[in-house]
Amino acid sequence: MDTSDPKLDCSPQAKPVLMSSSEDTEQAQPAKALIQAFLQEHLEVYRELRELRDTGHASEDADVYFQNQRSRADHADEETQKMFFMLMLSIGLELDDATSALKIRRLGMPRPAILDLCMAPGGFSLAALKRNHRSTILRGVSLAPSEGGHVIRLRDVASAKEDIDTAVKYVEYRDITMLAEEMGLQLGNIPPSHPDAALFSSDRPYYGSQFDLVFCDGQVLRTHERGEHRGNHEPVRLLTSQLVLALQRIRSGGAMIILLHRADTWHTIRLINTFSLFSDKLQLFKPTKGHRMRGSFHLVAKGIRPEREAAVEAVLRWKAQWKFATFGSEAMDERDLGALARTEETEVQFVIDQFGSELLRLVEPVFRVQMEALKNAPWMKKGVVKGIEKADADEEERVVEPETVS
Repeated sequence: MDTSDPKLDCSPQAKPVLMSSSEDTEQAQPAKALIQAFLQEHLEVYRELRELRDTGHASEDADVYFQNQRSRADHADEETQKMFFMLMLSIGLELDDATSALKIRRLGMPRPAILDLCMAPGGFSLAALKRNHRSTILRGVSLAPSEGGHVIRLRDVASAKEDIDTAVKYVEYRDITMLAEEMGLQLGNIPPSHPDAALFSSDRPYYGSQFDLVFCDGQVLRTHERGEHRGNHEPVRLLTSQLVLALQRIRSGGAMIILLHRADTWHTIRLINTFSLFSDKLQLFKPTKGHRMRGSFHLVAKGIRPEREAAVEAVLRWKAQWKFATFGSEAMDERDLGALARTEETEVQFVIDQFGSELLRLVEPVFRVQMEALKNAPWMKKGVVKGIEKADADEEERVVEPETVS
């Protein structure tokens, strides 16, 4: 499926909606209120979680706790990096135990194939290899360590088997957010005044290949050296880049595993609903082996049908969001603006009416794991409470903000 845009008209356009960097903008507030009111009305566990959040914004102990976590992540030594890799491997295996998403059951030729976007350190990739036949193909895209990316550590726990060596050999090291032509923008149409105009690429990694399983597990790294102008927009650019590349490489009937955050925000829920329109089955997975206090979780979509109209429209919308987050309206044409211009409150209520019962079933386990973890947080044991909002703020600082992409 290729939805490349024609030559762009870069004349000034009306600003699209749904492209804020925060859920707290004026246009996002009504959608947020509708979603949270719906969840509070129907889910007791969400009401409990909200009470825990609302109780504590004043704990200095919690601030120190998360500051220490950020420091350890930013200055991880060799041993800590390996521990993180092993944690991700463990979470990947736990994900498969809960969803059976990693095992590729398609038989025959061509060989089963896995694509891991933002692969490093590779824990999910190794989990997938462990659950599949040795002939399975693994390919990846990852930010180079020289640019602040993680080191790929597949060999740290695996013997030097041929499949591991081959997988590492075929990783493409690049900044996935700079693939302009993958996102429908010809290099010649990039505004020359943009600070990174010379850094955008026409490459389309693995174009023409099809994969049975695609991981979209990338997060914005504080260690990634980039211009200040990319600041708050980077989460949008990273998630949309992954989604577009993945959906244009997925084999019909394949599966995608997508890292998301904060299941009580409109843009996250809209994204989940969008995948329901062209997937046979959806599940949400929240690990118990790590990241339990965070608002993060994984969307597991099986039986994806990229040829459906809803999938084609989603790719166009994600490309438009990437363009707006990267260039503003300067690099957008009428089709881009049309893909983003929506009546938000009307659409939110429509999704609640049509998808609400399924949404409640999906999100309840995610909220329950987070709520139980928060009850036992270190600062709770000291008799002070810190709402998870600050944990989420930390998460949003270094990973993809779901409320910016839908």
